[in-house]
Amino acid sequence: RLDQVQLLVKGASERGAKRIRLHILADGRDVLDGSSVGFVETLENDLAQLREKGVDAQVASGGGRMYVTMDRYENDWDVVKRGWDAQVLGEAPYKFKSALEAVKTLRAEPKANDQYLPAFVIVDESGKSVGPIVDGDAVVTFNFRADRMVMLAKALEFADFDKFDRVRVPKIKYAGMLQYDGELKLPNKFLVSPPLIERTSGEYLVKNGVRTFACSETVKFGHVTFFWNGNRSGYFDETKEEYIEIPSDSGITFNEQPKMKALEIAEKTRDAILSGKFDQVRINLPN
Repeated sequence: RLDQVQLLVKGASERGAKRIRLHILADGRDVLDGSSVGFVETLENDLAQLREKGVDAQVASGGGRMYVTMDRYENDWDVVKRGWDAQVLGEAPYKFKSALEAVKTLRAEPKANDQYLPAFVIVDESGKSVGPIVDGDAVVTFNFRADRMVMLAKALEFADFDKFDRVRVPKIKYAGMLQYDGELKLPNKFLVSPPLIERTSGEYLVKNGVRTFACSETVKFGHVTFFWNGNRSGYFDETKEEYIEIPSDSGITFNEQPKMKALEIAEKTRDAILSGKFDQVRINLPN
């Protein structure tokens, strides 16, 4: 939510932060496509007011959430790498003097969509990125939900990370809005304690002997397993549960491949129903 970002920036400046950089991602799915322009106008206005008060606050990079940074369930690490390059290394195919100019220009391209905007960085008069993440920085990822933040959190926090060449790994103080993975303790520091969710539907069914089947493709697999079970991965009772993950397409955007894995999920679901082994079948057809 935009107001949470605004309050985070306001709070940081009131507590003495003199230099603030925002790395923003456009949505266009859970909000109206094209609304990025209005959000950025509001944000730029806030940052301008902070600059008048002597705080060096500006947007440093951006892109569309489905193309930059926010992959999930390790489906396509290239998405995270595009974000890393822009946010940490200050490198992206598009360079602009302001975030508003960036979203307006990129949205003017044919078939442009907020979700799929390419990565961009904001540069100064000399063409240098205004806000790459460097040694000594404090970094906060302000997503509450875990699914689209875990992969970036791993890249920011894990010393033995090997999913792509990070080139440069800044020594930072890093916190998530929440702890995105309780089992991995990722990230180690967080602003809000994660809720402990007990007696979920999945646990209740299994403890009462109800045999369950869950299936989706990679990009929604956690929605029928991890989230369903109160942010827990794994089974409650392997003898009564079966989870099937169909690998999602990677390297191709879903707006170009809208069929996704509907057919494969449907076939596995049909087999599960006809097997007579399960009392409850839950699936997610992401497309």
